[in-house]
Amino acid sequence: MNVQTILFNSDDLPGEARLRKDRWIESLSSGYVRLRADAKPDAEFTGSLEIVRQGRAAIGRISGTVQTIARTPAEIAADNTDNAVLLLNTGAVAMQVEQRGKSVDCAAGSAVLIEQCEPSQIRVSPDHQCDFVAVQLSREHLRRQVRNIEDRFMNVTPAGSLSLALMHAYVDTLLQFSRDNSSIPHFAIAHIADLIAAAMSPEPERLEAGSPAVREARFETVKQEIDRSFMQPGFSLTSLARRIGVSPRYIQMLLTEAETSFTDEVTRRRLDRAYEMFTSPRFAHLNVMDVAHECGFSTVSHFHRIFRRRFHATPGEIRDRSAE
Repeated sequence: MNVQTILFNSDDLPGEARLRKDRWIESLSSGYVRLRADAKPDAEFTGSLEIVRQGRAAIGRISGTVQTIARTPAEIAADNTDNAVLLLNTGAVAMQVEQRGKSVDCAAGSAVLIEQCEPSQIRVSPDHQCDFVAVQLSREHLRRQVRNIEDRFMNVTPAGSLSLALMHAYVDTLLQFSRDNSSIPHFAIAHIADLIAAAMSPEPERLEAGSPAVREARFETVKQEIDRSFMQPGFSLTSLARRIGVSPRYIQMLLTEAETSFTDEVTRRRLDRAYEMFTSPRFAHLNVMDVAHECGFSTVSHFHRIFRRRFHATPGEIRDRSAE
């Protein structure tokens, strides 16, 4: 199935603010469904989009200086669909979401599920811009995962939910994968449906425990946190588990399933960092011991041994090659 990637940044467009806003809403509509937006009065329009669409499924990050985004009966008549959209508020303040005569305040970090076959409106404070993640799937697809889906619309999932944290991590991963490969894995849609089901379920802990998608998203969260923190002093399996709200044993299980370990993942990243330092003129003044300690290795002999095993060359040989 073809994958459509939509990237938009108003800074790249010359011309009037109205034109930039119109192009922004056109790009947003092409990623999801027909919409309209009202820009903030007396403010220069700025906006950005990153959307990946595969069939009726779409994920994206939306940001813009608009007060409202709406889907009216006119848009529905011109572009009818039976999709559902999970809105995750990534802004600094609450956004108001209205549909079917109901209005909810979706606080920063929280989420709400809406349907596209009914008029809806997203409204933000005049003092803040609109920032959210939108995850779109067909109602039919979600119905297979979410029991009584009709009861889930316009119910807010509060900030701090593990399911929402995992959804954020998974969206980040898919968008990055799309940037690097111009595609997304075929199983991603099923994973997204599982994550929405976990977020919307009245029994999220039970649903999360048995969901392959949640396990995959947790694994992505583990890798992202190791990427961010592997150079920090005192970074350990225990501190990693504390940061993402799971047990060290659970992380070990996820890594074992992937045929790796916490130590292997951290060591690999530290060795890659050492390799970069040996091949960069910026660090030519550092000797091997300095680089080893900088990258978190306590003994030079151990560093030499595992560096040579990984790169089939000594640190000195790598540095000499890069200088040629």
